[in-house]
Amino acid sequence: MEIEKSFAKYAHYTVKQTLGKGAQGKVKLGLDGDKEVALKFVQFSKEIEKEMQIHRGLNHKNLIKLLNFHVNEEYTKRSGKKEIKSCLVYDYMKDGELYEYLSQTGPFKEETARTFFHQLIDVLSYLHGQGLAHRDLKPENILFKDGQLKVSDLGFATFVGGNQGDGVLASFKGTISYMAPEILVRQKYVGQSVDIFAAGIILYLMMTAQLPFKQANAKDQLYNLICTNRFDQFWAYKEKSGIPRFSNELKTLINSMLAFDPLQRPTLSEIISTSWYQGATISNEIVVKLLNARKLKIQAQQDKENLQKLLDKQKRQAANQNQQLTVGIGNFKRGEEDITIDLTIKRELKRFKQTDVILPFEPNQIFVKLIENMDKFANKINYVDDKKYRLHYWFLQNNEEFEMAIQLVHGPVEFTVGLDFELIKGNGLEFYQKKQQVEDMLLQIE
Repeated sequence: MEIEKSFAKYAHYTVKQTLGKGAQGKVKLGLDGDKEVALKFVQFSKEIEKEMQIHRGLNHKNLIKLLNFHVNEEYTKRSGKKEIKSCLVYDYMKDGELYEYLSQTGPFKEETARTFFHQLIDVLSYLHGQGLAHRDLKPENILFKDGQLKVSDLGFATFVGGNQGDGVLASFKGTISYMAPEILVRQKYVGQSVDIFAAGIILYLMMTAQLPFKQANAKDQLYNLICTNRFDQFWAYKEKSGIPRFSNELKTLINSMLAFDPLQRPTLSEIISTSWYQGATISNEIVVKLLNARKLKIQAQQDKENLQKLLDKQKRQAANQNQQLTVGIGNFKRGEEDITIDLTIKRELKRFKQTDVILPFEPNQIFVKLIENMDKFANKINYVDDKKYRLHYWFLQNNEEFEMAIQLVHGPVEFTVGLDFELIKGNGLEFYQKKQQVEDMLLQIE
C-alpha cells in the first residue's frame, strides 16, 4: 500500500506532525521553504500579544528565537477544511527536550549537568537583566539545538517590576512541581527569586532524573526537611533511596536555591561565585556527541527494536489465519459507568503522525485492551470516543491530577496501528512513566 504524503498548510508554511501541547495550544513542526520551524498555534489574546511583544525584543544564544508571528491567517487541513488561526513561529529545536533525556536515558554526569546549568544561569541573567522573570522553568520548557540549551515558552514571563512598580508579583503562574513555596501559598513574590528556586529543582533533576519533592509545601514530608533546615536528614534519605552522592559544595548550593525563605536564596551572581559552579565543564563538541548518543539510545528503545519485534509478530500472525478478533457488542466499565462499544463498526483511524509504539493488530483489539486494563494505570477513564479510537486516562497521585490521552492512528506500514500519547494535565516525568506502563502492557498482546 502506498502511503499518501499530504500535509496541512498555514500561511506559506507546510504543517507536519505535532511536536507537543502546552497550556496555550499545540506546537507543530513546519517547513518555511526548506527550513524547519516550530509553529505554536494559539488563540490570540492579550496574554499572547504580551508574550509576542516581550519575546520579539529578546536575543540570547540560550533562548529560543521567535522568528515571526501571524494573526488570524488561513489554516488548510489535509482534508481541505479551512480554519482561521493565529501562530507564533519559532526556531525548531531539533535535539528535543531536557525532560525526554532525563526520563528516558537517566541523569547527566556532574560536568555535563554543570555545563547545562551554566547555560541556564546565563540566560536567566540575561532575562533578569532585561527586567523579566520567566516563571515557568521546567524540563519540558528546556530544549536543545546543536549542543546548546534553549529556554522556551515565555507565556508566563512578565516584567519583574509588577503592576504597582514595587518589584513584587502576585499572579499564580507556573507548574506546581517547580513552583516556589511563596507562590503555592499565594503570597506576593519576587520574580527573580522564583526563577532561582525552579533552577535549583532543575539542577537536582539533571543530577538524578528525579524530582527532589512533589511540591514545595511544608506538608510535603521531604520539603518539610528543607523548610526546617534538616538538610542532613533530607540528603540521608535521598542517598538511601539510591541517588548518587553529591559533594558538600553541590548540596550547599541546592539547599540555598530551594530555601523556604526567598530572602535566603542566592542571587545569580552569588551562584556563579560558588566553588561548585566554578568546577569543570565540557566543550560544545562533546555535548553534541553526548546528546546524539542519547538520542540514538532513545530512538533504538522506542522505534527500531520495538518496530522490528512487532513487525516479526505481524508476519507470524499473518500466517495464522485463526487469530482473529471476535466482533460484537463489547461492554466495559468507565469508572462507575458502563461503556458499550459496537465492535462490528469499522471506524476511521487518523493518519500516522508520531508514535512510540506500533502494533500489528486490529484497532478494535487494542482499544478493548486499553479499556479492560484501565485499572492498572488510572483511577478512571475520563473521556472515550470509540468512533475516533481515543480515550483519556485520569488518575490522582500525591494529590496532583494527571490526565493522559491515547489516540489510535494508522501505523507507518500496512496492517499496523500506532498509539499517539498526549499529556493533558500533570507532570511530564510522571506522564512518561505511565506511558511506558501502557506500552509494556500492549507489547504483551499475543
